[in-house]
Amino acid sequence: MKKNLMWIIITVLSIALFIGAYLLYNRLKDDYAPSSLAPVSTTQEAAQPSESTEAIETAPDFTAEDENGNPIKLSDHFGKPIVLNLWASWCPPCKSEMPYFQTAYEENPDIQFLMVNMTSGDSMEDAKAFLAENGYTFPVLFDINSEAAIAYGASSLPMTIFIGQNGAIVTYAVGALSAESLNEGIDMIKNAAE
Repeated sequence: MKKNLMWIIITVLSIALFIGAYLLYNRLKDDYAPSSLAPVSTTQEAAQPSESTEAIETAPDFTAEDENGNPIKLSDHFGKPIVLNLWASWCPPCKSEMPYFQTAYEENPDIQFLMVNMTSGDSMEDAKAFLAENGYTFPVLFDINSEAAIAYGASSLPMTIFIGQNGAIVTYAVGALSAESLNEGIDMIKNAAE
């Protein structure tokens, strides 16, 4: 009888703990969700979003491979505003934002999209299969040697960097973007280009 009572108490406490954690998560999730866009700062402190489109930091260069194994440098695309996205096929938030990137790619021929797969932690086959299954046509590079990941300190995916035509970072985001945030970043690099 004591054993049964102990199991009942443990079960009730476990359920209460689960419900409490669920309620706490729902109450705090919006306060701790990743912000959409952060302006570039010369310090390492977290920055608050602003309307400024002044770019102050040159985008670190890296080399990745296209689907045919040809080396492509980020700096080869300077001269045109760039949306640089670091992603992986195993990453659910990365997958959730891909339709927005496809739409933005189709609607913005004046912007260079570079969707860089973190291939060192993914596989090229899985990435290509994911892209083909979903009909994505934006340009994809494969970060086989982790150069892009290291250059941008990508400890969390997805990560999107908005680069002006002069090669300077205008803003960036860590975490999945909404369509609105993606378009906001694109507007910022278009304005920086003027």
